[in-house]
Amino acid sequence: MNASAHPIGWKAHAALSRTSGRFVALPGFADSAFRLAAGEPIWIGEAPAALHPRSVFADAAIRRAGALALTGAAPWREAPLRLDRNARIAMRRSAIALVARLRDLGEPRGFATVLVGECPPFPLHAVPPRVAAIACAIDRDDATALHDAALPLLGLGPGLTPSGDDFVGAVLHARSVAPLDAAWVETRRRLIAAAHRRTHALGAALFGDLAMGESFAALNRLVRALAAPSAAATRGAASTAAGHVDVPQAFEAACDVVAIGHSSGWDMLAGLIIGCAGTAALRGVADSRREERCA
Repeated sequence: MNASAHPIGWKAHAALSRTSGRFVALPGFADSAFRLAAGEPIWIGEAPAALHPRSVFADAAIRRAGALALTGAAPWREAPLRLDRNARIAMRRSAIALVARLRDLGEPRGFATVLVGECPPFPLHAVPPRVAAIACAIDRDDATALHDAALPLLGLGPGLTPSGDDFVGAVLHARSVAPLDAAWVETRRRLIAAAHRRTHALGAALFGDLAMGESFAALNRLVRALAAPSAAATRGAASTAAGHVDVPQAFEAACDVVAIGHSSGWDMLAGLIIGCAGTAALRGVADSRREERCA
């Protein structure tokens, strides 16, 4: 069967190239859209929001067939985003503004409920203090504190990919748009290694992709939209508290992100916002009081 008419992520393409297009059921996930090729999890499906380095866009018949032809299939790859200081400032302010519009995206799920002042349902009911600790670590640029707060969240939550993995991975995704010093590189390495111990093989693979900044196209599109020059980026944080996201593409991209999975998109959106804005995303206070709140 030929997949040449469908987008294919570069990790899926590389894995399938090593097996001449053959794949098998992923142990423990036989009823899902995930499969295994050359030891790598890949995703085969039709959801338009799911363009990812591990995705293959094809119908269920190809998934059942166990093989596909790669002739003419050009792999999709998007380099991890790196933003300058002005773009990161714009991204932070727009992320704060987006918090006020979360309910316009739908009913928040998973970790996103914390951003609207609610307590997530079991088994996430105890996570708000850890979310706050991660937000403070972002404020302080403290890689060690982030590691300690994030580690217990890995593997936490139901679903094909645990909510905690999606949230923490997206925090690291947001942080990775800025230069990383040795402490942040080491924290990322340690958390990726820990995911292989604390979660299943699929969750660990997707967490590693997310933490390294190579994940869903919709997530990168949201980052670019938040970082785009806009009135929100020039008026200052106080004016964004009213919740006006001045870049329409940011809201559209956020819609695509929350459409991913059952709650994975919401968890990633929450992590991205916290990774951009720290405690300002939780309390909506001015930049000048951030250190005071984390003291």
